[in-house]
Amino acid sequence: MPTHHRPLGRFSTTIAATFTLVLALAACGSAHHDTAPSAESTDTTSSATPSVTTSPATPVSPTTASTGRGPMLTVTIDGDEVSPNAEEIDLDTGERLLVEIDSDRAGELHVHSAAEQLIEFAAGTTNSEIVVNTPGTVEVEDHDTTAVVALIEVR
Repeated sequence: MPTHHRPLGRFSTTIAATFTLVLALAACGSAHHDTAPSAESTDTTSSATPSVTTSPATPVSPTTASTGRGPMLTVTIDGDEVSPNAEEIDLDTGERLLVEIDSDRAGELHVHSAAEQLIEFAAGTTNSEIVVNTPGTVEVEDHDTTAVVALIEVR
């Protein structure tokens, strides 16, 4: 009786995707994220220059929140108190999301998109923008508290 072999292509792809997801989620627990290149964001009240770390394929450029262009996420951080709490935002693939962070401390926001992005901010007001190029649901979390500040539905 002949033996039938299943192609491993679909199975291998599933394992690779699962492994990639596990690595991306594990990166949140890591204290160091200095392997990706940085792009600048605009900080209006402190002298430190925060940055957004992304893959080279996802451009992030400085912006000012007062331009009124596109959807906006406003984040307020007071110690361990972070708001909003899981704000739902709808974006089109490739659409820019303006992010304004008003914080009493320096920190990082993690954007769990297909190419993870990192928004570093200093104490004071920091304005930045992100672009998500892959459809799906993307969490934005404060690294220090792990609070989820936004859920972005990218279509």
